[in-house]
Amino acid sequence: MGKLNIKKALIFTLFVFSFIFCTDNKEVIDLQNKQVIIDNNRYKESETDNYTILDARLIGDVITIKISSGGCSGISWKAALIDANEILESNPVQRNIKLSLENTEMCFAIVEREFTFNIKVLKEGLSSVNLNLEGWNTQINYN
Repeated sequence: MGKLNIKKALIFTLFVFSFIFCTDNKEVIDLQNKQVIIDNNRYKESETDNYTILDARLIGDVITIKISSGGCSGISWKAALIDANEILESNPVQRNIKLSLENTEMCFAIVEREFTFNIKVLKEGLSSVNLNLEGWNTQINYN
């Protein structure tokens, strides 16, 4: 009877460890909302030729930009959303923004990744703003 209890304990232990140490191999990407940077000099200096915008969508005060670029996995990429610090007079007013991507990965694969940014500061004091995202062919209406 003692051998049966040891066998059950061993099976139970293996079962528990399989849940504890079982991990999904998908890499987790930090999806925290970053703030937009308002800086005309940085806007002018930022290059946008190292990625392609696949999608841009606005939900509430958060814009999500999906891009593709050459790389290994995209995990090490650093992105910033930069506003030109200019309000273009129209109805509604317009703002020019661009994504700046720091990509030091030296692989030849094409990788996709999404970045999210809180853009509430771009609309402060205004009821509506049209955003001109460099590299994206559609104006984004921010109500």
